Amino acid sequence: MNPILIVRNFFQSYFYSSWKQAKGKEEMVLILFLSISSIINYLLCETIYFIPLYSADQLYTPLFVNDWMRGEGILHWYLPPSPYFFPDIGCMAILYWVFPFLYLPTIYGVVQMVFLQLGLYMVLSSKVSKEKTIQFLIWFQTLFTVFSLLGASLGDKPLPLVHFLSNAHHSTGFFFSLFLVSLYYQFQSNENPTSSITKQPEYDHKTKINLSFIFSKMFLPKQVSKFLFLFGFSLLYISDRFSFCIGIFCLVIIKSSEMDSKDWKMLIQKKSIFSFLFIPLYFIIMELILYSHKTKLQIPNSFGILLGSLQTKTFGEITFLTIHYVYDFSKLLVYENRSLLGLLFVFVFFFRRFPHQLKQMILLLIPILLFLLVVVGRFTYLHPYPIRYLFPLWFLGLLGVSWGLAKKRNPIPLPILPVSLLLWIFIFSFFPYPRKEVQTFYQSITRQEVSYDLEKPIRFWTEGKRTPTPVQDDGKPYRWITGAFHTP
Repeated sequence: MNPILIVRNFFQSYFYSSWKQAKGKEEMVLILFLSISSIINYLLCETIYFIPLYSADQLYTPLFVNDWMRGEGILHWYLPPSPYFFPDIGCMAILYWVFPFLYLPTIYGVVQMVFLQLGLYMVLSSKVSKEKTIQFLIWFQTLFTVFSLLGASLGDKPLPLVHFLSNAHHSTGFFFSLFLVSLYYQFQSNENPTSSITKQPEYDHKTKINLSFIFSKMFLPKQVSKFLFLFGFSLLYISDRFSFCIGIFCLVIIKSSEMDSKDWKMLIQKKSIFSFLFIPLYFIIMELILYSHKTKLQIPNSFGILLGSLQTKTFGEITFLTIHYVYDFSKLLVYENRSLLGLLFVFVFFFRRFPHQLKQMILLLIPILLFLLVVVGRFTYLHPYPIRYLFPLWFLGLLGVSWGLAKKRNPIPLPILPVSLLLWIFIFSFFPYPRKEVQTFYQSITRQEVSYDLEKPIRFWTEGKRTPTPVQDDGKPYRWITGAFHTP
């Protein structure tokens, strides 16, 4: 007899009684999962992800919030085109008052994963059982941990999954865009609850939910809900246009997937045409609002940089540079991020088990993300390897694989899965913790003029007691995304 089957049957029979007892206590299992998961993510932030999370780029948000909270103002900052105004700075400002300053990047990563897991739980538990949802979350955390360790062991540069924990607007903005899309989807699915009430023969649990929804609508009218939704996307636009575009595309995918062949005739109606024209009009209005603030806050005009770059090149040059950029990017993917190749293999293997809407989203996002990758990375800011723009693919792929594992016919009993997460805590106890070493290194640097990669870490680890000046190779001041200059 197969020894694997013997072990599997043993564990399933051994945990059968506890499985039945835990079946009605999914909320307690969820709390247990979130607690263990937070410990694991904290250890990940303090071990293999510590160096990238505490690099110069990632320390922008805590240093910006520190200057803001200490009353030094923000006008001395040279901000990026997407200044992370929301949700990064808002979340970091709250954490600033609760946790030690030197631990903010780690705490931010842990809290971000908790909110992400809670969001996934609320969305999935409305579609499948809570038991399946918790299994999905445990598989998601397990896969994230496994491939994080794989990337560290293979020496990937950068670690591709670090954006799950970072306070960079390309990841947090993407998560917030999915949050807005899920809210919109839930709102649309409950648009007409009264019809289901009239068909109910008696006052049951479903009727309670519908009546509760109607009661809430008395205090939160449809127009107010739409205004809050639009306001959320406006904040997202100010923070990161990339995440804004991804959210809009996700909305289009959800709406198109709900249409059958007859419903496509609705696209030529006046209401639908107005909805599509509203998107470019919204872009223009937001750009006009931001234009007056760009000079005052020293925010670069990314559209102006892009147009200036394209005007100096012919169509043939643009095509040549695009093809070679994607080719060079694929080579770097093979040589610098081999763990992603393993991820891609797993994604392809499980792709047929992905939910239908998730398949549509991934297939449509692939050309869109490649387009944004080329536009931003090659013709706007000349990133040699902007892998963060493809982060939505890794995220959606992990969602699909976790879904496929959780929907197996013979799933692993639920009590075993939280216990399995405890093994990661034991494993991470043997990993080096570089915090003290890194802090000592940056505190020992006493030079006044340093390179860009040293300026923010020195200011951070000395908690603002030292304020070195970042300089370029030619000795001139480096003024890109820095608060080191208190005069323009």
